[in-house]
Amino acid sequence: MIFSIIVPSYNQEDHIRGTLLNLKKLKQKASEKGITIEILLFDNQSNGAVQQIISEFKPIIDLLEIQQDKGQYDAINKGISLCKGDYWTWLNTDDYIDIDSFFRAVGILKNNPSIDYIYGGIKYIDESGKFLFEKKATSLKLRTMVHRNPGIYQPGSFFRTEFTNKIGLLSAYRCCFDYEYILRCLWNNAKFYCCDFPLASFRYYSDSKTGSIIPIFLREQLQISKKYGRTPFSFLTSFLKIRLFKHQLFPNR
Repeated sequence: MIFSIIVPSYNQEDHIRGTLLNLKKLKQKASEKGITIEILLFDNQSNGAVQQIISEFKPIIDLLEIQQDKGQYDAINKGISLCKGDYWTWLNTDDYIDIDSFFRAVGILKNNPSIDYIYGGIKYIDESGKFLFEKKATSLKLRTMVHRNPGIYQPGSFFRTEFTNKIGLLSAYRCCFDYEYILRCLWNNAKFYCCDFPLASFRYYSDSKTGSIIPIFLREQLQISKKYGRTPFSFLTSFLKIRLFKHQLFPNR
């Protein structure tokens, strides 16, 4: 089995080394078990510090491109188009894959080859890597995600390439391309599997994309959920608009 991990990179000199160390360890352990890990790194012309770190890890990177892109979704799409894996995902340069849990997920996929998307819980960590809390994964349903809760569990999850080849690449959103893609998978009757264990560590801090541009997330969630059937009377409509209004009044909270 081949698992492709796409790494979109841009100016994360404080954290990219940890992410690449994590992938190096994962790749070594996978090789010992007869599993191939393909790492594709697309760097958006980061600063010199990042370039130096990337150069140190070239031996484990199967495909490296340092070139200006149109955003994170564009870098990931390049990887989707070029990867050779039976399954693929992307990993941000400040997150980690839980190595032991990865192999548990591989075992599930070996026994259930019809799974199109496997995901699990997420451990939230702070800027220094300290554990904050764990978010356990729950079943993802199209109606719930469109009308009530847009939350997903992308870090550490994997898509089956044979399925995603049928539904295309990520859409050109700045933040919520992953939310739209999960909805598209469900819309096209993908078979989902929810693991009852965490698959990744997700770094949450004020300078992260998630922490710093919440209003953009909210606007894109409104746009995407409407595309998939959200109505003005849905709970999600009121919830997102209230959050957006709150951030307009108190932008630093």
